[in-house]
Amino acid sequence: MTLFITLVAFVFIIGLCIGSFLNVVILRTLSEESIVFPASKCPKCQHPLKWWHNIPLISYICLKGKCAFCKEPISIQYPIVELLTGIIFTLIFLKFGISVDTIVGWIIASLLIIIAGTDFKEKVVYDIHTLSLVGVGLLYAAIVTAYGLFVMHNATGEITFSKDLLLNNPFTNSVLGIIAGIVIMEVFARFGYLVQRGVRMFEVGDTYIAAGLGAFLGWRTLIIALILSVILQVIYFLPLFIKDLFCKKEWKTLIPFVLFVIYAITFFSLEHYGIIDISNFALYSALTLLLAGLGIYTCYRIFKGLRENPSSATCLPFGPAMVVAALILLIL
Repeated sequence: MTLFITLVAFVFIIGLCIGSFLNVVILRTLSEESIVFPASKCPKCQHPLKWWHNIPLISYICLKGKCAFCKEPISIQYPIVELLTGIIFTLIFLKFGISVDTIVGWIIASLLIIIAGTDFKEKVVYDIHTLSLVGVGLLYAAIVTAYGLFVMHNATGEITFSKDLLLNNPFTNSVLGIIAGIVIMEVFARFGYLVQRGVRMFEVGDTYIAAGLGAFLGWRTLIIALILSVILQVIYFLPLFIKDLFCKKEWKTLIPFVLFVIYAITFFSLEHYGIIDISNFALYSALTLLLAGLGIYTCYRIFKGLRENPSSATCLPFGPAMVVAALILLIL
């Protein structure tokens, strides 16, 4: 038990150190600097940092969140990324143990954190990161598939290629996941042309992220990840959206939206507890049509507002939501 706790603590420390490096990658990718040279420096006063200023998490606490030289505040991003990376690395280790899966999981998690970091900070996704995610997913799927064929050959003396084997091996699943990610995201991205005066609903970077997720999750789990991403985005988006409508006094949109949410919750609650019986076709149909009508009108008001003033829409990057969904599925 003591050995296990020591091992977990060691993994957590490794995660903190990797998190510190990921901060460098995120910030220097955005500033177009080398991630190797020059040595670490304060982004405010440009003074080179001492080695004890770079101890993950501890240095931030000891320095009280301020640069040791210019006393300017240090971005909270540094300890957050370090701590999250340490926790994620530990959870992946607890799931897969000492195995190749753990190493691959750490690599994928690191790429996802970098992607989320640049997207959340500057709403920019870099091809080098997303294509690396695609490459790692494809390579790992190919290795697992090849190993499976090797085991089959050793067990039976031959490899029997069947339709089921060709369609349900990890490599095929990975390729289909990449295709599914591209197709699904591009279809929805182009829906924005109908809503926001010729503007894509998602940037191309989000399509690349979905392709990367499909590469290591496969097409089936990718669909779950995208659905979970939408749920996470809505949870984060709704309060900001309602606040934006309230501040701008967009009552014609806000009132139908609030009524739709209240009515939808009430309707499905009454249906769940059997108060509304589907056997009463006339009543059930009337209530359903009312719900649909209110929903359509609400969507109409939202889309009309976007058309008339697209810059006023609350704009949130979708990439971080996909990354969080993927990390949840990877760990759970």
